[in-house]
Amino acid sequence: MKLRPLSLASVSVVLVALTVAMTSGAPGALKRSAISPILKSAATSKTLANPGMILIDPVTGETIFENSANSLRKPASLLKLLSATALLTYLTPDHRFTTEIFTGAEANTLMIAGSLDPWMERNNTVATKMGRVSLPKLVKTALKKLDADNGGPIKTLRIEYASMYSTDLDFIKAQFKARDIKVSTLKVTNAETRLYAKESIAKFQSPPLQTIMDWMLLWSDNTLGNRIAMYAAMKAGFGFNVPGIEKVFVKTLTDLEINSSGLNAVDGSGLSKSNKVSARMLGQLLLKTYNSDKYRTIYGGLPIGGINGTMRNRFIKSAPSAIGLVRAKTGTLNGTVSMAGYVQGGDHEYIFVAIADRIPKGTTAAKAARAALDKVLAKFAKPVAGVSPSPSIVVENLDGTTVASNPSS
Repeated sequence: MKLRPLSLASVSVVLVALTVAMTSGAPGALKRSAISPILKSAATSKTLANPGMILIDPVTGETIFENSANSLRKPASLLKLLSATALLTYLTPDHRFTTEIFTGAEANTLMIAGSLDPWMERNNTVATKMGRVSLPKLVKTALKKLDADNGGPIKTLRIEYASMYSTDLDFIKAQFKARDIKVSTLKVTNAETRLYAKESIAKFQSPPLQTIMDWMLLWSDNTLGNRIAMYAAMKAGFGFNVPGIEKVFVKTLTDLEINSSGLNAVDGSGLSKSNKVSARMLGQLLLKTYNSDKYRTIYGGLPIGGINGTMRNRFIKSAPSAIGLVRAKTGTLNGTVSMAGYVQGGDHEYIFVAIADRIPKGTTAAKAARAALDKVLAKFAKPVAGVSPSPSIVVENLDGTTVASNPSS
């Protein structure tokens, strides 16, 4: 078994009553010859409606089972695995985004030198709790300085900004306008913000990129998925735009020697039904990142079945024997249920991808498909003999607390 460290986001204590594997009677791993019939039965079931599926041995790279693995499917949020991989190609996990604000050379002017921080937060309480850059705090800090320099409350404000998301800038403008301040804006370069700056007011810094990506994978944050993908596209030289996303995804796969033929990506979140990838592409992506020091932290950010994130409610009722044994990214669209990640099968770990995008629309079919996937994985998911099937320290909140749902929503 190839041991992997949990990410730094995996920092809150959850007591899990799973002690069966601590006994000498832990069930043994199934032979490969027994696993293929299990997966074939699932692949031919009406519930999953001929899904794209693949099971890979990450040690040898051997494909153990596949069903329509080359068929292009709607991956839903599994696409975020590509977003994460693409950005890690250009930035290290310890990279931090910095935003600095200055007074301008002209009176009542605020200069914002941004860095396209993807994780700025509109709620100050949430920002403080999670170590995110607080947009309300940025406004409050700037306003205090501007009023002091003006000798009283300002009535007009000119904001010159660089490398800021339009939605974050709109929030900043709205905060000033709510105080009856007339605001005008001008987009400049980061060099120009410093050239025409008078005095630095404050510098804000994001958590490490690893923390940001852990959260994206754990809770399937769509905004982060898009922003991270576009940032990767910009770093690759394709521009900070939607068309650049597909280009950087193709480049990422090609550089990893993965066939990207037919890939279509119109966002970095997986929300669009126009997105198309194959189970084989994602399986190979998980294989390459699993065996790479550059990308291995993606593994630690994935939710754990029955424990946390988008997987916190999986397996609990449908297949409790698999709790803690599946680490995977999930995806859901109307008519699509998907999962891609790693399954512990005794002393061996497997890469598993399933994209069921031909199921009937509606919650009933989606629930049935999720339960079917859980049950099929549970048939060969086994704990390592003598080891607890789930860690005693697992991902929940980044501030060290446990929650039952996403606190940012």
